[in-house]
Amino acid sequence: MQHSHLWSNNVLTEDVSPAMLAKARRSEGTLIWLDLSGEMVKYRSLLRETFGLSALTISTIADTAERARFVSTPQYFYLIAHGLTYDLKSDQASTPKLDIVFAEGFLITAHAEPMPWLDELRAAAARKGAAEENIMGRGVAYLLYTVLDRLTDSYFPVLDDLDDIVDDLEDAAVVNTSNEVQARIFRVKRSLAQMRRVISPQVEVANALIMRTGETIPREMEPYFADVHDHLVRAFEVLDSYRDLMSGLLDVYLTTVSNRLNVIVKQLTIIATIFMPLTFVTGVFGQNFGHSPLVEHDTGLNFWFVLLAMAVITTAQIWYFRRRGWL
Repeated sequence: MQHSHLWSNNVLTEDVSPAMLAKARRSEGTLIWLDLSGEMVKYRSLLRETFGLSALTISTIADTAERARFVSTPQYFYLIAHGLTYDLKSDQASTPKLDIVFAEGFLITAHAEPMPWLDELRAAAARKGAAEENIMGRGVAYLLYTVLDRLTDSYFPVLDDLDDIVDDLEDAAVVNTSNEVQARIFRVKRSLAQMRRVISPQVEVANALIMRTGETIPREMEPYFADVHDHLVRAFEVLDSYRDLMSGLLDVYLTTVSNRLNVIVKQLTIIATIFMPLTFVTGVFGQNFGHSPLVEHDTGLNFWFVLLAMAVITTAQIWYFRRRGWL
């Protein structure tokens, strides 16, 4: 789907036709924001003919598996960023790619997957108002900053959800030794590694925006992009700390399993130890010999004496185990 905003002479026009976009590109003092979603194949001619994008840039936009990076060309600047989403049911992370192409007079955002925060920003840009009240009226640098700032802000609700998940797993790893806890630890750890791998190069991209864009991003806008850079660093550090916590949680879980196994082995050992003398007594008196003194002259009391002796032995063992703290 294609959405376009044209800011010209302090007037905002929405959903401009391709012909009007081409005309606006030849006019000075205009700013175009073109947002493309879905398959990029149908926009090739528009991007090539109206905005002068190279075939390499267009093919990179169409590729959904690109790493975040910043590219500078004589005609425009091109950067790749990624969003963050997290499915709480499956513990699967998604990092949809966002392509941004900008130059003096236009900014293009392209994404294959829906991005609700970008829809909200586009709706905010469509509101009528004076130049200083509209994000497009303040120039391409401010529009670019706003897009990146909203992108970065969309990370933190995901990080808050992950914080709750880590807290739940910390409690579960101590008291629950089921395979599901272990499987979830591995799923969350894998998702954290994926998100960390995506965020890491974006920190470099944010830094390159300040250093390599020249006059396209004026000096007075540099603190804004520095703020975006700081937020990305913060998000990266939070993900890094979560990854370390998950590694520690895995060790805690394995220790809990080991301790639980030790307790079970100790209990079984105590039971076996209690039955050892009883088995010895019953084995001695159960021997099948032709002449057994206590059997040939048994008056009927020997059976009860043996049972009493076995009860005394068992009681003495349990008392000893409790005194030593084994029970």
